[in-house]
Amino acid sequence: MRRFLFIAILSVACNVFAAPDFSRDVLPILSDTCFKCHGPDANARKAKLRLDVEAEAKKEVIIPGKSAESEIIARIFSEDADELMPPPETNLKLTAAQKATLKAWVDAGAKWGKHWAYESLKPVAVPKVKQANWPRDGIDTFILSRLEQEGLKPSAAADRITWLRRVTLDLTGLPPTLPEVDAFLKDKSPKAFETVVDRLLASPRYGERMAWDWLEAARYADSNGYQGDRERTMWPWRDWVVRAFNANQPYNDFTVEQIAGDLLPNATEEQVLATGFNRNHMINGEGGRIAAENRVEYVFDQTETVGTVWMGLTLNCCRCHDHKFDPLSQKDYYSLYSFFNQTPVNGGGGDPAMAPNIQVGTPEQKKEIADLEKQIASLKEKPKIDAAKKRIAGLRKSFPKVMVMRDGTKRETRVLTRGTYNKPTEIVVQSRPPAELPPLPKGAPTNRLGLAQWLMSRDHPLAARVTVNRIWQQFFGTGLVKTAEDFGVQGEKPSHPQLLDWLSLQFIDSKWNLKAMHRRIVLSATYRQASRVTPALRERDPGNRLLARMTRQRLPSWMIRDQALFISGLLVEKRGGPPVRPYQPAGIWAEATFGKKRYTQGKGEDLYRRSLYTFWRRIIGPTMFFDESKRQTCQIRPSRTNTPLHALITLNDITYIESARAMAQRVLLKNNPDDRARLTHAFRLATAREPKPAELAVLLKRIRQLRAKYSEAQAPANAVLTVGDSKRDESLNATEHAAYTVLCNLILNLDEVITRE
Repeated sequence: MRRFLFIAILSVACNVFAAPDFSRDVLPILSDTCFKCHGPDANARKAKLRLDVEAEAKKEVIIPGKSAESEIIARIFSEDADELMPPPETNLKLTAAQKATLKAWVDAGAKWGKHWAYESLKPVAVPKVKQANWPRDGIDTFILSRLEQEGLKPSAAADRITWLRRVTLDLTGLPPTLPEVDAFLKDKSPKAFETVVDRLLASPRYGERMAWDWLEAARYADSNGYQGDRERTMWPWRDWVVRAFNANQPYNDFTVEQIAGDLLPNATEEQVLATGFNRNHMINGEGGRIAAENRVEYVFDQTETVGTVWMGLTLNCCRCHDHKFDPLSQKDYYSLYSFFNQTPVNGGGGDPAMAPNIQVGTPEQKKEIADLEKQIASLKEKPKIDAAKKRIAGLRKSFPKVMVMRDGTKRETRVLTRGTYNKPTEIVVQSRPPAELPPLPKGAPTNRLGLAQWLMSRDHPLAARVTVNRIWQQFFGTGLVKTAEDFGVQGEKPSHPQLLDWLSLQFIDSKWNLKAMHRRIVLSATYRQASRVTPALRERDPGNRLLARMTRQRLPSWMIRDQALFISGLLVEKRGGPPVRPYQPAGIWAEATFGKKRYTQGKGEDLYRRSLYTFWRRIIGPTMFFDESKRQTCQIRPSRTNTPLHALITLNDITYIESARAMAQRVLLKNNPDDRARLTHAFRLATAREPKPAELAVLLKRIRQLRAKYSEAQAPANAVLTVGDSKRDESLNATEHAAYTVLCNLILNLDEVITRE
């Protein structure tokens, strides 16, 4: 009897101690199963019952502390189909655990709260851990604390070569060179890791790597989209992004200039150019288009892109009605829309340089003008001075036009019925943030500049969290919040909520220093872990959400291409300028545009530039890439797939065959004495490490087979050696070169090479 009583008391005590948290445990259940009919959307609401508002819910169906008297509990446990909630016809069903959670929450007092993402950022104490010698940073302490709670331990550190390749790819998009590998292995100083990271952060390759993800988010492309898909000139904005990352522009300035650089006092050309971010949307130039409708669609796109990139909110859901899950009304949507509705763009035509725009010269044009201006200062003959001035004027006139932002005559903004451009309601809205979020900072203007300042204010609960989460996603494959594009009620809960908030405050307190945040992450013990998956970890944490190991992930296709060119020695690291047109099937554009567009392949160095500079047509992206968006809308979370179709590209595309040929040539010209030395060198170029004896044995066997194959007939060897425009060294034996080309293609396709360990 005493034993039974003790257990009963202990059970009650545990239940009280473990009372469900509203934001973490209860709100997701209500959102998934109840809000569709009893949530924010007044038009879809049933029985005039709201479960998203505390006062309404507790007035009607929830009696705190009394689950037996609460209608909501009676309904979810009912066996009567007419009484049961959610109704059977909705195909929604609560699990036994969810029912128990709701009951326990009501019995514990039904304590309410905001969704975690809308809560203001508050200081977070770094937890205490048992394994105190493991953390290198506060990041590690939070990760370790969770692992210890789960009865897990972090993995051993990755070997130095693995870490070096990992961090070099993550920060520059390219693998380390062999001299860099050797130097790091030789450096036994305590600051060896820091030295590598600081070198990578200072590299101009850093900005190119970081720019790619931003271009995806900004829906950057070199054409308008839609059937006409006219080409446009937005590459000067792309180059601005690269420069901003390399200069480590504070993220708050980076944000303000892109949203509202034109509204800054005495705005510079660079600040106005930055606003091209807002003009990366598609432009409809099709026949029969309606200008007014187009203009509204462009403003929708600008509003929703900012909402996704800086707030992680699915604003498009409340374009036509109140949000069904989040506390965002249709009025809130159009109040944000109003910030962008002052554009003078009328929506007519498909001009890819649709005003407002500015003329921005190429780096070469700007250099020539600077040189001419220096000459004018020293010239005395008027005809020469006049000629130089005429040349300058001609150059300035030829500058490409880039679309940017300007505000025009203030427009009245009304809520649109179902988002329809020509059906305004009587509801007039002013430019303001959503009611659920903090107001504009005191003194902030009610325009895009005020909006940008609001996003970057310390009081804003979303911007820092959303950005830090996206940074985490970049390095670990998955954000602390898996749904990086959705921080709303329907999004996934953070795996480490305290770490997310701690990092967000660290980011703000660093004055929004991106490089400092990247440095902190890649030097952490969490990032240094090996990626080996044990059977125990696969069972306990298959998605690696607890981070007891490093996440192994397939390189994005653009990085695989750049890597192949880099290893081969073909990569041309020219930066900026108009987009280039590397190898691609000649008829691919024509087929997608009913014969209206033809692909003209570039020549020379244009074939070997980094993928960042490849011409991007919206209706059909570059064929050498896979798992990439068409850049028609904002994309925050990249897709990663693994199908045999990928190998069709990496084994057969011209770029990869030519890269293998150039890599083979590089290996053969190294004057290595034998196959063993040559193959070791080739393997190191691709993986950064020496092959194991068993691996080397396989490669030796394969090169002998290939040598025998190509020695029998010259035609197959010539077929391999003539792929691509780059010239081969004719002094090399054709049989030997062909054999090593195919062998190098094999190496470039190794799982270890196309994967970041």
